[in-house]
Amino acid sequence: MLSWVPVIGDQLTVIAAVMRERFVPFLLVVAAAKVGRYIVVAGITLGWS
Repeated sequence: MLSWVPVIGDQLTVIAAVMRERFVPFLLVVAAAKVGRYIVVAGITLGWS
């Protein structure tokens, strides 16, 4: 779930590929984390309370 972290997330996805993680579950976890991150960024940018 740390795939959303700007610098560390990219390395984690490469490590997951090297460790031969199953694609679909990995994709779902990464997508959920990234969508969550961008919702938070949008909320901060647009001033949602």
